[in-house]
Amino acid sequence: MRVYSQSFFLVRDPTSVRLSRRRLHDLAENWGLRLNEASDTALTIVLSELVTNAVRHGTGAMLTIGVRANLSRRRILVEVYDGSRILPVPRCAAPEDETGRGMALIDRLSVCHGAERTTCGKCVWAEIALPAQLLTRRQLILRPGRAARAVARRLTAPRQRPRPGPAGHRARHGRHPSPQSPSTLHPVERTGQQHPPHISHREGESPCPTS
Repeated sequence: MRVYSQSFFLVRDPTSVRLSRRRLHDLAENWGLRLNEASDTALTIVLSELVTNAVRHGTGAMLTIGVRANLSRRRILVEVYDGSRILPVPRCAAPEDETGRGMALIDRLSVCHGAERTTCGKCVWAEIALPAQLLTRRQLILRPGRAARAVARRLTAPRQRPRPGPAGHRARHGRHPSPQSPSTLHPVERTGQQHPPHISHREGESPCPTS
């Protein structure tokens, strides 16, 4: 199971919204995550909304951002900790309102999300779906056994014979046309709003933002 996890601190300031996006994309690049347009957009918007809400409605001088990527489950979890124990409440924004749509965006773009109180404030989190991940060159070098098993599975997998065409039909160059199977779509199902495993912090390090 390939799992990456890291947390970092940011000042509770509007400039931290842009900094959090940069740090998140740096982590994704260092971990070798493969993001398509949908997952990259969802990740950027969801993190921006979580940090923006913490800056506007949270307390304390610092924020703690936790990121956990589980490549086997194809999920990435983002957590934002602040010093306020007041949980966010979704509200319906009027068409002329410039704010108030953050939680609706998070609900639309995430697989699941939620908020819970901690010993020193609260944690608001969201989980984003990732596309299928490919083995990188670094992973092949560090884990050659995984690459060998992947190759063995492909070599031992039974091959499907092409379906015979109509009588008297010949494909060009003497080859029979192989059947084209429709692409299989994997719809994202919303599980209950249950918090995934918490992001592990370093020994002696507290997720509580310092005031």
